[in-house]
Amino acid sequence: MQIKRLLNDREVFVGDRVFDAQRCSYAFVGHSGGELVVAAEYGRSIRFKPEQLGCYVIYVNRTELGLAKERLRDYWEK
Repeated sequence: MQIKRLLNDREVFVGDRVFDAQRCSYAFVGHSGGELVVAAEYGRSIRFKPEQLGCYVIYVNRTELGLAKERLRDYWEK
């Protein structure tokens, strides 16, 4: 499973900083139950849906070619 940022399709790793819509910064901790677990500045763990932090989850190990085809298909279906 991979977690990527919507902005630039870069993978998110443990310890990376992610931001919510109010520009609050959180440290990425992990993925659990369909939600992203992050740590706030004061150390408390918080769960967010991936889209709340500008991310998306890929559940299958797919190739870049497969992702490109899916994006193209989504573009033409809209």
